[in-house]
Amino acid sequence: MAIVEEGQLKESFRGFHNRDTVFEFYGGGKWRQNEYKYFYYYAYMPQARVVDDQGGYRLEVDGMGESVEVVRVR
Repeated sequence: MAIVEEGQLKESFRGFHNRDTVFEFYGGGKWRQNEYKYFYYYAYMPQARVVDDQGGYRLEVDGMGESVEVVRVR
């Protein structure tokens, strides 16, 4: 799995919710959750990465044991 983007997420992170959830990195990258998956986890500006997972992208957040499918918004 290759890392596509890595860094710190902006503001408070409250886990995964639905397809309207958008995650923004301080470097400017924006990614939208692309599957329904609810998993609550609170962290303030956590480190995260988007990885290329066999043609799709997954968001991994430090401290969580879960990841979620995402698509690039910009």
